[in-house]
Amino acid sequence: MQCHSKKPMIKYLHARVAFKKRKVVHERVEYIVTVFDTPSDIMRYDKRTMSRLRDKYFTLKAKNKEIIIREILDCVELSRSQITLDEHKRAYNRQV
Repeated sequence: MQCHSKKPMIKYLHARVAFKKRKVVHERVEYIVTVFDTPSDIMRYDKRTMSRLRDKYFTLKAKNKEIIIREILDCVELSRSQITLDEHKRAYNRQV
């Protein structure tokens, strides 16, 4: 059995999300459940969260479906993940 200290915490975050529709930038506060800490890591590695946000704000016919996570507002730690952070990143590399 591995030590729990190497496994990342699953976090419930509130984040400021920005997206562009019809040449107007919109900002919303959204929830995110992830193991990553920074907005850049979430945008790079958490494909499930980014696709959920894309599906929520854009239609299928939209041309520009870019979503930017501006900042993390607050964080609540829920529990520990079953796999390490490196394994989460490797799982992303296999999907792409």
